[in-house]
Amino acid sequence: MSTPESISNNVKDFSEINKINGVKTNTAVGECLNFSHLTFWVGNAKQAAAHFCVHFGFEPWAYKGLETGSREEVAHVIRQNDIFIVFVSALLPCNELIGQYLIRHADGVKDIAFRVDNIDIVVERAKSRGANLVKDIWQESDEYGSVRMAVISTVGDTTHTFVEQHNYKGRFLPGFRPPLTQ
Repeated sequence: MSTPESISNNVKDFSEINKINGVKTNTAVGECLNFSHLTFWVGNAKQAAAHFCVHFGFEPWAYKGLETGSREEVAHVIRQNDIFIVFVSALLPCNELIGQYLIRHADGVKDIAFRVDNIDIVVERAKSRGANLVKDIWQESDEYGSVRMAVISTVGDTTHTFVEQHNYKGRFLPGFRPPLTQ
């Protein structure tokens, strides 16, 4: 007889576990496909990103700041395989949203983002199950394509972003460019 540990060690994704357990999965639209990225709100995004690169083997991947047209916050994206972490800091001391978060929590995870196949269905399903809509569906675009996103909250100050990016060809998300230094 298979134990949960032996099953999970031999499967590549949860759909196989569901088949083993006799659970039917919906292969139609409206699913979370995978993890997209973590967003940390920190006092110093550049320093936090450098720390993870030096000590945990990540590499600088993308950047958004004054040089890319962002006037309120700076973001450094690091990458290791399929793991993306975004470190965000306020550019202005009057940024109350990030400032108040840092006063309450210090540096920490603000958002956990998931890639989805149909954001309209995923958002409606989340709302029907009690999630609070923080920011309704919006679209961001640049020369590499468009991405649709929405933000929900469940408990506490941590949010969850749904990201639908079917044909986006950019490095990370619209507005991000390669890092200034490697």
